[in-house]
Amino acid sequence: MSHDQHRRGFNIVEGLIVFAILSFFVLGFLFMLPRRREVARNAGCQRNLMQIGVALVLYDQTVGHLPLVPALGEAGPADSPLKALLETLRLPDLQGLDNATRPPAAVPGFTVREQPVPGWTCPSDTNAAAGIFPAPVNYRANTGDTPDGRGGGFGPGRHVSLANVEAGDGTSYTAAFSERLVGNNRPVPAPANYAEVSGPLSEAGCPAPAPASWKGDAGWTWIAAEWRSTLYNHTMPPNANPSCIADDRRTAIMGASSSHPGTVNVLTFDGAVKAFTSTVNPKIWRQLATIAPPTATDPAPGP
Repeated sequence: MSHDQHRRGFNIVEGLIVFAILSFFVLGFLFMLPRRREVARNAGCQRNLMQIGVALVLYDQTVGHLPLVPALGEAGPADSPLKALLETLRLPDLQGLDNATRPPAAVPGFTVREQPVPGWTCPSDTNAAAGIFPAPVNYRANTGDTPDGRGGGFGPGRHVSLANVEAGDGTSYTAAFSERLVGNNRPVPAPANYAEVSGPLSEAGCPAPAPASWKGDAGWTWIAAEWRSTLYNHTMPPNANPSCIADDRRTAIMGASSSHPGTVNVLTFDGAVKAFTSTVNPKIWRQLATIAPPTATDPAPGP
């Protein structure tokens, strides 16, 4: 083999090596793109929850307690905690709300309307962004760790302030809001959907749902305080299935869930957002949900 032939052969091998290295980096970059997008979406979701946390502090300072959730199933749906935040702060949304010591300027003449609100859907939930519901919401208020929802900061029939939360387990160790996937608007079994079953429900879990019991309207509106859209509990671990609501709407096993791989974001009452995996110790998950056991001396909801 001549020197020129040897040189050409060497150049070909060298070119193949360079091509292989470049291909490796290109493929790696392409594989990383979805992950980078999800990291950005997750960061947006956490920011949304943080802004709800700031609004809760401002609401508590203004009213003297957290938004109230009345006993369920008695007189139809009442206002949700999210609706109460907007009405009290007189804001169309909570975007840019980042200072719990300085209330934002109220919007003159503002009235709450059932419509999509920027910052109340998670960018990772494709159903929430699909426009299938009038006022979709991915963020729900924690009612406690039992199907009747009496142990949490937004337990139906409870009257709770941030001072009560701090005096219990502390604001850093008590869940305020978490994520929950929006339904797919079809009455079929799906992780984002729930079943309507005979009640009352117990901590034993959801009974086996009949095919006709599935509902696809989870998270359809942030307006009303109800299990269907704005409340959840820690009866089962994150991303567990199925969720279910009793036919009288008083009890539910409505779990936290998200599209983030293996985790859900939880807002605690101190304003921090923490990620919990689907394999979290069930005891820890349930303890995170409660303030203190409800007692006969709990004040009735009211202004």
